[in-house]
Amino acid sequence: MNLGEVKNLTVQNVDIRCENTFSMAIGGVVGYNMGLIHDVTLTGTNQIAGVNATGGIAGGSMQSVWNCTVDGTVIYVLGDNDFSSGRIIQADIAECGGLVVGGFFGGTIDNCTARGTVMAEGNEPVGLGGIAGCLEMMDSITNCTAEVEIISEKGGHAMGGLCGFCGTHSIGDVALATEDIQSSVYPGMIENCHVTASMSVPGATHVGGLVGTGLYYYGEETAFKVANCTVNAEITGAVTPGAVAGRAVNSVIESCDAQVMLDGEALTSAIGETSTMYESGDQFEEETPADDAA
Repeated sequence: MNLGEVKNLTVQNVDIRCENTFSMAIGGVVGYNMGLIHDVTLTGTNQIAGVNATGGIAGGSMQSVWNCTVDGTVIYVLGDNDFSSGRIIQADIAECGGLVVGGFFGGTIDNCTARGTVMAEGNEPVGLGGIAGCLEMMDSITNCTAEVEIISEKGGHAMGGLCGFCGTHSIGDVALATEDIQSSVYPGMIENCHVTASMSVPGATHVGGLVGTGLYYYGEETAFKVANCTVNAEITGAVTPGAVAGRAVNSVIESCDAQVMLDGEALTSAIGETSTMYESGDQFEEETPADDAA
């Protein structure tokens, strides 16, 4: 766990595999970041595998990361989920894989570059992305570039070339008491990010060239604003994906150039038609929202 500052560091040839289903936050440099990470490079040949929040630089983060580079890296997301009940709920297994960070919750990310592969081996993983699986409750996601191959051969949900899910809540301190997280920008800003992605995700939902979806969290779906971003992607097998976002309730997309192919045909819809919400695992026993809420 990082409570201080990690900076000006190059790490190479990392090989980590953590199969314990109770494990969380598996990173090539830092497990869980509660401080600052900047000017860190992960290079060489790297393989990092875990079941929950698995990333190249950090497994999980709730603070700021900037000026980081990841190259030559494969992130493996392990484990199986079962959403046969019809509800898609944030899980603690097969969740959140990204080349820079597995799961971000709070903080900011700026000027990070990533190239590599995010691969899920099990059933219905959630939260896969080029920069991070989760970029949730973050005021700003800026100036990031990802060149990523995302592979999930057994379905899944919340997948995007930049991130699987993201956004902020309209009440910025809604998670202050429970998660020690506060945001001040609504919708959360995604600006000047550029993605090149190949996504082989047969049967997956909540899939977007840039962003998968927001998260149903404390009574509403978190929202994001996309501005001045570019997407070049090839998606195969996804169910009702969007060229920019798989689902984007209350979100804004502007000045975004998306050139995306779906199963060999041009995907012209910026936002997918996914009707089922992607839900937080913190509340699902307390709340039962309608699956068709928009």
